[in-house]
Amino acid sequence: MEQGDLPLYVKIEDDLQFKINSGEWLTGDKIPPEKELEESYNVSRITVRRALDDLVQKGYLIRERGKGTFVLDPPTEVNDKPSYTVVKSFTNEMLELGKKPVTTWADVKKIPASTIIARHLEINEGAPVLKIARVRGADDTVITYSVTFIPYSIKYSLDSKDYYGSLYDYLGRFNIHVNRQTEYVEAVPSTDNLMRFLDMSKPEPLLKRVREIADSNSNYTEYSVNYYVGSRYRYYVTL
Repeated sequence: MEQGDLPLYVKIEDDLQFKINSGEWLTGDKIPPEKELEESYNVSRITVRRALDDLVQKGYLIRERGKGTFVLDPPTEVNDKPSYTVVKSFTNEMLELGKKPVTTWADVKKIPASTIIARHLEINEGAPVLKIARVRGADDTVITYSVTFIPYSIKYSLDSKDYYGSLYDYLGRFNIHVNRQTEYVEAVPSTDNLMRFLDMSKPEPLLKRVREIADSNSNYTEYSVNYYVGSRYRYYVTL
């Protein structure tokens, strides 16, 4: 089945799941009612309900009678993956390919850690974290949309302009130098939300990379979810 032929309920399910995985919807949040989702996606109630039913079965949502539908702590992703690999940063990847990395959009916010973010960062649920969302590319082409979470420190800027360059160059100002990385990679369908961020004119498969990064010397930890346009990016592994 072609990406564009996916049933409407699957596309909606993917978009709602993205809102949860990216941290836009946090654990415990009440999601919009079905009527509002119908109008937002311009679909029938049956279609919305099918998407919600699937997310309930997968453990992303829970319905509470008379109250509404709420976000659950998403199922653990990293721990059930069979293998990991250490990789370079996006900036270094592009430079090694002879391309100039650029950030076309960035947004930074201070938010409370959801259950899943707290677990990945090994901090208390509700502790302040920095959420950095960015769109990056090279040679005038958008390649990736990433959402990064790090434990908040007053030393970190809340000005999005400070995150248009290399994140690790910025962290180097605070003597933070990443020396441990693990990740898993999988193919996922594109959603309307991701297509807007990635400047895509039509649906196509995306490469999703979920990464845990750390600096054992400074106790720095980071959790990020990254989406790459499959036709614009190649994944290299050096053994």
